Amino acid sequence: MTDLGTEVTWCADLGMFALNRPREVSCTHRTPACDGCYNEKLETAFGHTIHPKDKKNEIAWQGNDALSLRESLAKRKRQTKRFRLMSRGESFSGLEDVSRVENILQQNPDTVFWTPTRAWHDPVLWANVRDMCARHKNVRLLASTDVYTTDSDWAKLKRQGVSTMFFGDDDMRETPNGDRMFICPKTHRKMHGHCAICKAGCFNDKRTDVHLKSH
Repeated sequence: MTDLGTEVTWCADLGMFALNRPREVSCTHRTPACDGCYNEKLETAFGHTIHPKDKKNEIAWQGNDALSLRESLAKRKRQTKRFRLMSRGESFSGLEDVSRVENILQQNPDTVFWTPTRAWHDPVLWANVRDMCARHKNVRLLASTDVYTTDSDWAKLKRQGVSTMFFGDDDMRETPNGDRMFICPKTHRKMHGHCAICKAGCFNDKRTDVHLKSH
């Protein structure tokens, strides 16, 4: 059986469980900064195992059995208070994904879902994503940004009150808005699994700008 519950993956470097999607079908808002991403390196080395698993991941995502995810998490011995959507691929590749994520949030109210996304590149999709996330307290939505993000985009995201996650310039410490960035302990200080307990960065319930070290 292929459902969300069976396709959960433990990410030791994050310290939490995650779901994944194949990049070729889900990363519809990519920029040139995505070329050579760490997932491409993984697929070059381990594509023979990653690609078959990705097919199952996408079948499960399309099926969207969020109750099976809840039942699966209830049986886990590792922490399930925090969860990553997605550690590979994109949660919001199209409008149909908005209801899928909302179903997951509704069926799993005791888990906070960390959801970086590039959906902000699509104004209609982004408006629907933000409206949906505003209805739920158990989601941490971050706009994924990079060196191709324009000053006007940075300003727009701040006006919208959206947190950001940036990578691509290891020396950057302020956003073009003049806001000091939070330096990610996991990527900058190699604090393995720190995402599970970090309070000041991606899981902050206030707007923040997170800086990831390139990897």
